[in-house]
Amino acid sequence: MNARTVFALLVLASACDNSARNEQIATVEKKTDEPDEKALAERKEKRLAAEKAKADAAEAVRAEIVKVAVVGDKPTGKPRGLAEACEAVADAQDRFVARLGSDDAKAKWAAGRENQRPMAIIQCTSADSTAVASCQVNGLDNASPALAEQMQAIIDYCVEKFAPPRQPGTLPAGGGQIPKRPK
Repeated sequence: MNARTVFALLVLASACDNSARNEQIATVEKKTDEPDEKALAERKEKRLAAEKAKADAAEAVRAEIVKVAVVGDKPTGKPRGLAEACEAVADAQDRFVARLGSDDAKAKWAAGRENQRPMAIIQCTSADSTAVASCQVNGLDNASPALAEQMQAIIDYCVEKFAPPRQPGTLPAGGGQIPKRPK
């Protein structure tokens, strides 16, 4: 054999020996195939704890809303009619944002006030109840800083609790339709 043949055989023999590399690949594959039961249990426990904390926070907010959203009993604060009661709700929303809103929320409220105030009155009127309006005014005026982001939740709770039941198939007050022009 000449030197070139021997050299070529040595190169080929050393190039084919990948046993160390193959063992490393095999150990990596073994590790990824077996799920770590302890890690899975820890992740599940963390997820359940986060869900419970979120549910507890939501329940605390709901309890706070229930506490403040009651029909007011101030003799001077009772409006004479639904229109006046709904004006009071719009005023209470203004006070709520001014008292508890962040600077950004106050700026947004001020910028959209000409649209938001009439919408608040329409929403209140559609509930068709002075008890709902009184609840909303009382809830918004007595809300704690913990409820700063919950204005709509307070309004919705009062409607849910004090609005008169609707007959099946009826539309909310105002009909919900645009009247047709008479011919």
